[in-house]
Order: sequence, then C-alpha cells, then structure tokens
Amino acid sequence: MIRVRVQSLLLACVALPAAILAGCGGGGGSSPDVGPAAAVPASAALYLDATVKPTGTARSDANAALSKIMKTPDPGAKIISLIEGQSKADGHPINYQQDIAPWLGQKAGVFFTSFGQTAQHGAAVVETDNAAASLAFAQKASGATATNPAPQTYKGASYQTDPSSSPGPDQTVFGTVDNKYLIEGDLTAFKAAVDASKGDSLGDDGDFEDAIGGLPSDRLGTLYTVPKNFIDALGAQFGPQQQQQLEQVAGDSLDKPVAGALAANADSIQIDATGGSSGVDTPESSLIGDVPSQSWLALGIGNLGDTVKRTVDQLKDQIPNFDAIVQQIQSTTGSSLDQLEGSLGDSVLYVEGTTQSTLAGALIVHTNNADLTGRLLGQLEGLFQLGGSTGGVKPLKLSGGGTGFQIDNRSVAPRPVEIAQQRDKLVIGYGAGSAEQSLTPAQKLSDSPTFSTAHSQVSSLGTDLFLAFPQVFSLAESSGAKSDPGYRQAKPYLDSLSYLVTGSGSKDDQAEIKAVLGIK
Repeated sequence: MIRVRVQSLLLACVALPAAILAGCGGGGGSSPDVGPAAAVPASAALYLDATVKPTGTARSDANAALSKIMKTPDPGAKIISLIEGQSKADGHPINYQQDIAPWLGQKAGVFFTSFGQTAQHGAAVVETDNAAASLAFAQKASGATATNPAPQTYKGASYQTDPSSSPGPDQTVFGTVDNKYLIEGDLTAFKAAVDASKGDSLGDDGDFEDAIGGLPSDRLGTLYTVPKNFIDALGAQFGPQQQQQLEQVAGDSLDKPVAGALAANADSIQIDATGGSSGVDTPESSLIGDVPSQSWLALGIGNLGDTVKRTVDQLKDQIPNFDAIVQQIQSTTGSSLDQLEGSLGDSVLYVEGTTQSTLAGALIVHTNNADLTGRLLGQLEGLFQLGGSTGGVKPLKLSGGGTGFQIDNRSVAPRPVEIAQQRDKLVIGYGAGSAEQSLTPAQKLSDSPTFSTAHSQVSSLGTDLFLAFPQVFSLAESSGAKSDPGYRQAKPYLDSLSYLVTGSGSKDDQAEIKAVLGIK
C-alpha cells in the first residue's frame, strides 16, 4: 500500500503538481527518456512522474508558480522546512542537505496497480545517484536500521519492511533496485517493480514510448494510463454492468493510452493530455458565459440533444424493455424520442451561493423547438398540481415574459424548485428566484475578469467546466471546515488558488483535454 511516509520526500516529489523541489537541489544534465518508468510494470493502472530538478525555463516557471502558492520568494527552502518539520513530528527527524540532497536524482514517479475502497496499491520510484545513501535515508526516515527489520531479498533486490507501517499483507517495504531507484510501496508492487526493471517495463512498452515521445521534453511532469487498465484497477468500485456500458460507449478507445504533460508559469499550472484513437466533437456551450456572474461552478454541454441521442443509441441494447419505454414516452408526451432529443440545444449547469441558505443554481437549456418544450412544461405543471402530494405548486411571474411554476415542498427539497421557459430558454432551477436569476441575471459570468482569464486559457478547445475556488472555500467554511485542523493548515496555500478550467476537443485524430489551475 502506498503510504504518505518514506516518506515526506516521496510525497513532495510526486504529489504536488509542479516539480515541488524546484530550487532545492542542483540540476542539469539529461535524464533517461523514460525515467522511473523503467522500473514500473507495463500493466500499471496509472503512472505519474515529476522532474524534481528542473532546469532553465522549466525551473524558473515552476519556481514562479510555487512562490505564489507557498507565499515566499524561496519556495524550495519552505518545502525543505516542511519536509524536515513533518519528519520531526513523525519521530524520525531528517536533514535535507545531509540525508536527501546527496543522492536525489532527476525524476521521481509513482505507479498504482489497484484502487481499493480503503487503500491504493502501488509504489513510489525515485531516481537515485547514490543507492547506499538513498537506502540510508529510507531507513532513517522510517525508524529502521541496516539490520532491523532484517533485510530480505527478491531476485537479487534487497528490501526491508517499514517498521512505522501497519503489519499485514499491505505492509510497506522499501529498497533499492539496480542501484538506480529507491522504491517504496506494498510488497507486491515492489516485486512488480523489480520484475519490470529486468525487462518488460512500462518504459519498454512501445505505446508508452510513442505517447510520451509526443510530449514536450521540458515538461515538469507526466501522466500516463490505459483507460481499460485503470477501470480494471477500480475493482468492485466499478461494477461489471457499469464497465460493460462504458465499453459499449467508448469502444476500442479504452485500449488506447492517454498521456499528459504538466507545465507551470507564474499564473497557472496546466496539464494537457491526449489519447484515444479518434478525435471528439465537444463544442463549447453558447450559454456558459450567460449564467449569473457569482456562479462558482459552470458546466457547459454543447448540443445536449446530440449527446443524449449518442448515449441512448450506444446504451439502448443494455436497457431492459427499451422499445416499450420509448412507446410510453411517446404516448405520454405526444412526441417521438427523436423529436425530444432534437429539441435540446446547448446547455449549462451552474451553482452559486457561499452558504447553505444562499445555495442556488439551475440547468439552462436552449430549446430548438419552443412549442414542443412549452407544451411539455404545461403538461408537467398539470401533473404536479393533480398529484397534490408535492404541495405548494404556484405559477411564476417572469419579468421578461414566458411561463413557469414553482414547487415549494421541504419534504421534496430544502429550497423551492422552479421550472420555466422564456422564448428559447428552458430552466430547471433550485432556490427561490432561480428561474428569474437564470434568465435575466444582473451581471453575467462573461463579465467576470476571473472567468475571462480562465476562458482564454482554453479558448482553442472551448470551455467545458469553470470552478471558482474562493467561493467554494467560503461555502466549505460556512459548513464547518474551519474546525478541521487539516483545512486550517492548508488554508494559506488554498488561498492562492483562483480557478480551475477545462476544455476538450481533437488533436491529430486524438481526443485532447486541457485543465488549467489558476493561481494568484
């Protein structure tokens, strides 16, 4: 089992998304093309690596990003202080310059073989320039000695159990392999790494080499997975029926690798990934910038009807009594499934509010057939009124015209639900006044400087998702997050996060997705 322990260094090298040790150690020289992947099993569900000693522009960019996040002009020194402080709190104090710097190599990686409900299995792999010194560090950081616990051997590779980890089949072990790598993880993963280092590693895999060959050589980090392997690693968390449905939708794309590159600058951290065997058509929703300006979440889906139609066509063989369901829909609505799907255009889901009492949002859909959706809206209101049990159904008065109704029943939802149509927009809102707010906002999200900046980061792909962190953290704090010691400790760094934006599309006949984390 991968543990947050051998320790602080492995966490620092791998978990933070921007060459976290930039400025901590010397640098220069080129690293192996595949890096730690030379000691990673080819069947790994997920592989990540980071350049812990970036050089040139990559180093200055990482330093600029980390300076903002860590709120210091010398983030390397701050990280060293955190590593040493955590090791002292763990009871096994280490000194970075004495215990880590002399052996730390160019890259560090981590791979996962399975994702259980209570633990993830895999190992961390750190390149070392001095195997003996790296092993001494692992022993010191875990409380072991050269002879206790007694070293064991697997195919010529010596390893020890970590005395600070819980005994059992998932107990953590550590050791060096080929005098090149310090490896820590569960025993099964350690043995898999040893086997991989002797041949048939991820680094030897042609698909892996091709995938990372297309990534920028000066990237700060790498992500690699084969979706089918990733899904298989989820085990019971992803049932056979779900897997069958996904395979039906995705087809051969699940067997095609996905590779991504990590980059950073003073204003953002980005990951750009490509994969699959064909491109995807994911146009930006024309409505995503039209939601209220205080929205902290906006999720757009361009041409919702086409998305629904593709999904239904791909899954209809898995839906029991599908034809009967279609007939029932047509009988109830007076419209065919094709007509209903065709009536749905661009859509967006948004959420706003920084307390539980002000939380609100809506799904807004551009309707391509206002007569059809207007008729359905009237039918739906009539059903709710006849039902009686829903209670509190009353018509809405919208300043810009249109029709709609509100359902105010606290046994159904904590706040009123509003459904309305105004010309070519259909709204399903949560919260009193959500329909009016959605249809005629005082200010739009597109007027927000933060959204405009985020949108420009993925303009070539179009914005799929926008998330504003300050409002999210305000909501969390209003719900009691301030009482959590972990949150209080992380708060100074969380305050540097501005937004997350994602976009998707096609690149060289492959699907592409880009995610950008804005920092301030």
